[in-house]
Amino acid sequence: MVRKYLGYAAMTVFLLTTGWGAAAHAQSRLNDKDMARLMQNLSDDAQPFRQSFANALKKSTIRGTSRDKDARRLADTFARQAKQALETFKHKRKAESEVTAMVSTAGQIDALVYSLHLNPTVTAQWEKLRTELHQVAQGFGVPEAYFQSQPGQSQSGAAMAGAGDQTSCVVSVGTKRSAELVRECLQVSPATHPPCNAQNACALIVDEIRRGCGMLGRDAPGFCAEYR
Repeated sequence: MVRKYLGYAAMTVFLLTTGWGAAAHAQSRLNDKDMARLMQNLSDDAQPFRQSFANALKKSTIRGTSRDKDARRLADTFARQAKQALETFKHKRKAESEVTAMVSTAGQIDALVYSLHLNPTVTAQWEKLRTELHQVAQGFGVPEAYFQSQPGQSQSGAAMAGAGDQTSCVVSVGTKRSAELVRECLQVSPATHPPCNAQNACALIVDEIRRGCGMLGRDAPGFCAEYR
């Protein structure tokens, strides 16, 4: 009888634990309404960026070349993908393949925005889009290659970049280290709305530090050596 009772008790605890875990997981995910709102913002913001990006390319070092045309085409593609992803999600409540395609296009645009040193307006618009896309991609579990560590990065920087790709940095590495990363990020980030927030993934924050350090060059703070 005692053994039977203990068996029932163990099963009850297991079911309760499983239920609590499922509830906690559900609460940590964006609901459909929030996801739709994020995707709508992304689609809306992709349109003005597309025009600003095209105008900035007219003054860039690749103006009038085939790379110029390819770059414009990328921005057009990204805007269409954002709209298509939103429409697909509204009808099917799924859009993993569309978001994956969008992330791929974003990686190519990301490299152009920073390597061509486009004007602050375009950079700020892209920073906003990149942050919105990061939230959407996380919601669908889609990895973003351009937030991962690069070849040649120091072991410390690479380890930090890989920490907590899908969780907040404060959860991944603790309050003290995440606060230090945020401080360094704010010190070097040129973005109007930088992703220097401990609630973001460490990879996102480290990527911004690395980018900011690279843009500062010789004027970069000493800690930047860790991210090269």
